[in-house]
Amino acid sequence: MRQLFNLLLAALLLAAVAVGLGLQAYHAFTQEELAAIVRCEPAPPGLSYPFLVQVTPVHNRQPGRPEKFPMTGEQWAIGGEILKWSPWLNFLGLKSRYKLTRLSSRYWTAADEMSKPRSVYDLEGGTPPPWRWLHRFGCRLPLVDAVYGSTVYTPVRLNREWKVVVNHSGFLVRLSREEIPL
Repeated sequence: MRQLFNLLLAALLLAAVAVGLGLQAYHAFTQEELAAIVRCEPAPPGLSYPFLVQVTPVHNRQPGRPEKFPMTGEQWAIGGEILKWSPWLNFLGLKSRYKLTRLSSRYWTAADEMSKPRSVYDLEGGTPPPWRWLHRFGCRLPLVDAVYGSTVYTPVRLNREWKVVVNHSGFLVRLSREEIPL
């Protein structure tokens, strides 16, 4: 009887550990961090560009200084650098590192991309030398899984706001919940 009790207790303990590890893995691989808030608005009358994009970078959950950029095109795109750690480091809680570096306009077709005016801006100083070094040598470092660029884009919708988030694999863009029309 005592052996059965010990066996049952061990099984419950193993189940609790398995659930805890599963929750840790779920959290590590689904966690998202807000990287920027982006808002589109019409350009003032009489200007040569159709809209403005306001980018507010977010660091450690604190919004930075918003900047407005005149834009052309049918879409806006925001991108940057991603440093992805080995999966077991993600599991232990080490998050991917990132840096937003560029805002640009975009068109639906490649022909329009080549023939129509584009808008391209560096964000937060662009890609600095340490990131360039990581792009070149990062894959040789023992704890690094990958170093790469990630860009997301979405159609222009005036007077709307988006949240740009980063997870363990790159950037995502979502229309702000409070901005989704019912």
